[in-house]
Amino acid sequence: MRTAKLVLTLIALAVPAAVLASTPTRPAAPVARTAADQGASDSLHANAMKFLEAADARQRLELNLDKLLEEGKKSMLRPDSGISQQFANEWVKRMKLRISLDEFVTAAAHAYEKYFTGDELDQLAQVQLAMKNGQIHTVSPELAQKVRSSSASIQRDINAATSLIGARLGKEVGSQIQMEHPEWVKLAAPAPAPQK
Repeated sequence: MRTAKLVLTLIALAVPAAVLASTPTRPAAPVARTAADQGASDSLHANAMKFLEAADARQRLELNLDKLLEEGKKSMLRPDSGISQQFANEWVKRMKLRISLDEFVTAAAHAYEKYFTGDELDQLAQVQLAMKNGQIHTVSPELAQKVRSSSASIQRDINAATSLIGARLGKEVGSQIQMEHPEWVKLAAPAPAPQK
């Protein structure tokens, strides 16, 4: 199954258009956390979620979910997959019930938290809200450059995190369906042994 591709597509649609440029990855250094750090981390997370809410990340995922699940279903039904139409239909049905859009949005928020401060995320949220209201709201040239230079790394981090979520969920759903309906999966015959 191509669950990872589906998840990548899902989350790619959730990333705001303001964050579409390329840059090398900036490594995050591990640090010990204090109570003050945890409070700052909670505040940073709240600002990242505020930004993604302003960018309508969840709504974009929700609007495109059916289409993307259908694309995933089509990729499952390739001739050599051994997956029956019934399996693919059931997979779509169960994925719709099990996908937590909030889990994907939270993963995206964690990616933004690695690259921006709470104040920067607040500014970016204000830009998104102003755009929704037909207003112009600018950010500093430094923040604009940071957005451009961080976007590819952010997308890469989002893709990695959401791929893990999707792979886990896709595997669970696929395994359940296969256990309940083994007749819906035709395993390919093993390749013949090479001649000596």
